[in-house]
Amino acid sequence: ISLQVDKSFEIGDWVEVTNGAQKTVGLVKEITWRATVFTGWTEELITIPNRVLANSQIANFSLGYQPIIRSHSFRFDYATDIPTVKKILLESVKDISSIRSWPEPVAIISETTDSWITVKLVYYIDNYGTQVAVMDQVVEAALSSLKTFGISTANQRIEIHNK
Repeated sequence: ISLQVDKSFEIGDWVEVTNGAQKTVGLVKEITWRATVFTGWTEELITIPNRVLANSQIANFSLGYQPIIRSHSFRFDYATDIPTVKKILLESVKDISSIRSWPEPVAIISETTDSWITVKLVYYIDNYGTQVAVMDQVVEAALSSLKTFGISTANQRIEIHNK
């Protein structure tokens, strides 16, 4: 009853339920007095008793007034022209309709190591349920654009030298 009165989520919302170490993400399919049924990422049905939900932390990703932030990281050799890489990455996602124009995507250096520089492409979407498909479009467009300009990502390797 408290779940129905509080209205933390409703049918059609994408939610994340955290109870201790257990985390469940799904699309709310049905809410009854006894349990709530979700559809998971791989189309499995997940039933969680409402008494468990009442004692869980719930994140609702379908509120509509706040965009969902997503990102993908690309690693480059130190010899790569990073300002050019940032421009290429940003340009590569301009035609992906699922990515919001406001806030607009950004490309930032997120890490430096002995082997590479990591550039993170950050973008915003409205529909939590489409994030995997959008990420696929982002990575495909970015890699294609980088290839067009002759820029390759860094090889992931560890070199061990014996003395």
